[in-house]
Amino acid sequence: MSQHPLPDLEALKNRLSAEQGPRLWRSLEELADRPEIQRYLEAEFPDIMQVSSVDRRTLLRLMGASLALGGLAACSDVQNAAAPLFSQSRNMPGYTPGVPLTIATSVELNGYGRGVLVKVQEGRPIKIEGNPLHPASLGATDVFAQAEILSLYDPDRSGTPLQNGVSRGWEEVTQFIRPVRNELVVEEGRGLHVLMPPTSSPTLRRLVSQAQQLFPHAQWYSYLPIDDDNRRAGAMAVFGREIEPVYDLTQADVVVTFGGDLFAEEPGHIRYAADYQQRRRAQDRSLPRLFAIETRPSLVGARADERFALRPRDIAAFVQALAAALATDAPSPSDVHPGVARVARELRKTGPRGLVAAGREQPPRVHALAFEINARLGAFGTTIMAIDPVRPTFGQPIAELAGAIAAGRVSRLIILGGNPAYSAPADLQIADLIRRVPLSLHLGQHHDETAAACQWHIPETHALESWGDLRAFYGTIGLRQPAAQPLKPGLSAEEFLGLMAGQVADGRALVQATWREAWGGAFEERWNRVLEDGVVENSALPPVEISARTDWDAGSKEPIASAGIDVVFAPDPSVWDGRYANNGWLQELPKPLTKQVWGNAALMAPDTAELFGLSSGDAIDLSVNGRVMRAPVWVQPGHAPGSVTLPLGYGRLRAGRIGNEVGFDAYALRTSDRPWAATGEIKVVGEHIGLVTTQHHHALQTQDIVRIVAPGRALEPADVAQPSLYPEWSYPDHAWGMAIDLDACIGCNACVIACQAENNIAVVGPEEVAKGREMHWLRVDRYYAGDPADPSTYFQPVPCMHCEKAPCEVVCPVNATVHSSEGLNDMVYNRCIGTRTCSNNCPYKVRRFNFVDYQGAEYATSPEAANPHVTVRDRGVMEKCTYCVQRIGAARADARIDERRLRDGEVATACQQACPTQAIVFGDINDPESSVSRLKRSPRNYALLGALNTQPRTTYLARVENPADEG
Repeated sequence: MSQHPLPDLEALKNRLSAEQGPRLWRSLEELADRPEIQRYLEAEFPDIMQVSSVDRRTLLRLMGASLALGGLAACSDVQNAAAPLFSQSRNMPGYTPGVPLTIATSVELNGYGRGVLVKVQEGRPIKIEGNPLHPASLGATDVFAQAEILSLYDPDRSGTPLQNGVSRGWEEVTQFIRPVRNELVVEEGRGLHVLMPPTSSPTLRRLVSQAQQLFPHAQWYSYLPIDDDNRRAGAMAVFGREIEPVYDLTQADVVVTFGGDLFAEEPGHIRYAADYQQRRRAQDRSLPRLFAIETRPSLVGARADERFALRPRDIAAFVQALAAALATDAPSPSDVHPGVARVARELRKTGPRGLVAAGREQPPRVHALAFEINARLGAFGTTIMAIDPVRPTFGQPIAELAGAIAAGRVSRLIILGGNPAYSAPADLQIADLIRRVPLSLHLGQHHDETAAACQWHIPETHALESWGDLRAFYGTIGLRQPAAQPLKPGLSAEEFLGLMAGQVADGRALVQATWREAWGGAFEERWNRVLEDGVVENSALPPVEISARTDWDAGSKEPIASAGIDVVFAPDPSVWDGRYANNGWLQELPKPLTKQVWGNAALMAPDTAELFGLSSGDAIDLSVNGRVMRAPVWVQPGHAPGSVTLPLGYGRLRAGRIGNEVGFDAYALRTSDRPWAATGEIKVVGEHIGLVTTQHHHALQTQDIVRIVAPGRALEPADVAQPSLYPEWSYPDHAWGMAIDLDACIGCNACVIACQAENNIAVVGPEEVAKGREMHWLRVDRYYAGDPADPSTYFQPVPCMHCEKAPCEVVCPVNATVHSSEGLNDMVYNRCIGTRTCSNNCPYKVRRFNFVDYQGAEYATSPEAANPHVTVRDRGVMEKCTYCVQRIGAARADARIDERRLRDGEVATACQQACPTQAIVFGDINDPESSVSRLKRSPRNYALLGALNTQPRTTYLARVENPADEG
């Protein structure tokens, strides 16, 4: 930076840095003729100011650059962020040492925000919960939000700027950026191209707008591998404008889905799962009917009353036939599929309380037909609301960037987040093109595939250590505030764009500037309240008026050729699009339907596998448009025949020590003209690739496992009480118990990750899981019943049952597993000598033995992520679910301080708190009015393997199924 700043100019710079847009420009114009400004610019930009013909416009742009470069000085101070976390163990007002603080913030997935609460212990985030005030989460979470804690402590996160792979200091970053920034200001951004993911952040969008004003000739692009382009194209065709549909499943009597997964992949999937279960629990209405028409099995398909497995090409025909059937007063049976008439009849009968939803992978024509059907039903305003896009389209698609680089029009490329070198369509060859750009820079949390292709890599801060804001799926805004000081130095995307737009690299100031302008004089009061609540009140987007055209044309692409096998691409339920590939919790999380861990597989129907003579683990060479990839097969019951599904997000080469070379890269077959479905050929290669799974049984062996009842019916009489040699015990204080509603469980796995995060459960790695040594204290079993080609699917969470007559206790030679005075089956770790007799005697197989020192092994998670309120177990001991006894103890301590009894609902286990559908309820069964006691009195309540007379404290409520519609 210049050594000749004038004191009054420095004060002026500080004032102007807080200005926005036109006001800043007008201030610059007023000052352009002042002599001290001229002297300052001559010292700051000697090469340019020596030119005699510096016009007024260039002078103004240099002044803007000077203001921005004042902010760039912050780059040299970024390393200060690496200071140790501030300890709060001292006496501070409002803070009790040892008691975690709770911070409301937002975390992002695919550009949308989800409101969360971060539990912080002495400056160290240790657990994430849903924010009950945030309408997108209602206090629940998904697996990705829970796993952000581990991503924060990822040791492979970038902490040092790199130039061509060589570590650089932050001062060197400033020295590099300054002359480049000067040239761009003078050239008005000519040759500059910026690529970033689409975002819902008001602050990011404001900063992009300011940067576009400062660099009017720069070109902007946006890209996400999991996009909504087809949905927007369908809306544009039918309504003449882009809209975003928001579903209200609490009002829906009939729901029809075409692909996708409402409960796992849509921007509002947490809320949709909660709303659907709320509708099923409505006492004054009959159960809703759910139809799923899909190629690959999904969570919504597993929960559907009727499910039709169709190839992608056949789904479009089904939707077309359904729309035609609803267009007539008396629809006739369709020759496309026998289910068309049934679905049409149900939708016609329910009218405005019907809902049709298409998954993002469906072509624009399917989305357009779905919108048209909803409009014909009158569903808009009842079960569906149209709003302006939460992530408005800005910039050009990534294919345009590829063309610009190939044509030599890109001299400077900035990539703000994302990993396009890995996830962009294979035919664009983005990684090779990036290397051809004379100057390229990447801002990201890892030195990933894109960072390796760029000349410069700048570390990006994690969401839990930076400022920002995000809109949820229907527009509600949540602030993002740091839950910790930065563990590694870096910049957020807001701070980097702020520098580009001529402001300081201060995330808080940038976010405050957005809301100071929006709130005016009420800023201070509203700011503090929003920081506490995590939600900007009344910020949801209002519904927009729409009118369906009668002559619309979706401009659909040519249909998939009839020959060959359909190849479908899908986000992975564990690593999404690949961004979580280096997260050990998610790599070891069993996928809901396959139960596979540490990798992906090509999913295909049993009939298709039989046709090719394949079984799970057999390798195939799959070719699409001349591109060939080898992948193992997984025979998936319920998959549509004649098609194969490839989960995205694996095959990473620069993910980090956890995620490198795990699985195969499905992006290698994905092209820009066929991003979701293509046609391919299968070649059997005679090789077997080992797949790691945690469940090897498929079918329901007995109705004692998952019980099913019809609406309004009770289960058969419970097992008759049998005599026992165990003594009877009374529990005068509390008797803890749990009820799990199988009618509410959707198999989403949020409970599994929540349990792992809360209880310091180790990641053991693929080799140990293959030996059956996974450590999860809670598993979600998946069962199939019926024809493997079209099975019924059931989920059952299984923690420790905390048996009243526990078989594990009597066989322990050292009394390590014992009953507590409140009915918990406890483990005394320092007594355990590892005989494993308790595990052998457990009929539920819910005990885990620490075979290895997993905390110090290859896949060990960072000790900073550990919950200090839970023991970290060493090797050689048995461990299992404790009903989150540490939470019971904390609640009991609060009650003692207040001199009262524990209230119902005051203790929530980690699995219960994370569950979107409230399938898990925990409490005191001594209290007859507690929620858990009421559920245990339900006619649907039963004990798992009750005939064994173990009298488990955890019981289940049978799943309720609508009778089949044979009409």
